[in-house]
Amino acid sequence: MKIEAFIQKIKEADSITILTGAGISTASGIPDFRGDNGFWKTNQPIYFDEFLSSSAKRKESWKNNIALTEKLKSISFNKGHTLVKKILNMNSKNILITQNIDGLHQKSGVSNDQMIEIHGTALKANCLDCEKMFSLEKFHEAFKANAPIPNCDACDGLVKVATISFGQPMNPVTMEKAVASAVHSSLMIVLGSSLVVQPVAGLPKIALENGGRLIICNLQTTPYDQHADLVMHEKIENVAEELLLNRVLD
Repeated sequence: MKIEAFIQKIKEADSITILTGAGISTASGIPDFRGDNGFWKTNQPIYFDEFLSSSAKRKESWKNNIALTEKLKSISFNKGHTLVKKILNMNSKNILITQNIDGLHQKSGVSNDQMIEIHGTALKANCLDCEKMFSLEKFHEAFKANAPIPNCDACDGLVKVATISFGQPMNPVTMEKAVASAVHSSLMIVLGSSLVVQPVAGLPKIALENGGRLIICNLQTTPYDQHADLVMHEKIENVAEELLLNRVLD
């Protein structure tokens, strides 16, 4: 019955905001970063102030990124990502906000026009001063050659992986877009997020306060379960498979 209710709420919605977290990527072989088998168990996170103040920490940050991007090369999207893509295809006003930095939504075919990467991406780099974007290759090559990590070729600023590090301020423009999407959506669907990491965890509250409906699909309970119209404590890939079998999303 919950699958039918899920479908009905999608059909009734004028605009949908989907919020995805680490739980949507676990079926692809990416453990939760903070879990028992997570990336941070073997790769110590670099805090933003450490990156700014220490060249050794900057090198360690690039080492972590090389390990992560090598892992991501062999990983593909799963049925959860396919479900997101199908829902986005239903209406050009539908928007994806993802906390993930793994690029799997892009691999599934989601366009940048319908996606807000709220925590950035591990697959690019950017200048901390002028915000110029870079591919990763020359930074990886410099690290592997034990050469100095290049600064920005436009302003000579520090360049880091284009993710939001621990202690790094959120990008205000990106956050404004996410808030606007939550305000204007008639339905928010949360897939694989525990809804405890702020400020992203506050987006469902914004949607609810502006008259939006809320669906949560996450293995564990969340602080918003009691406020949601529909809650499913199940694996996202299983829910997605059932929804994809129903051709109403095509």
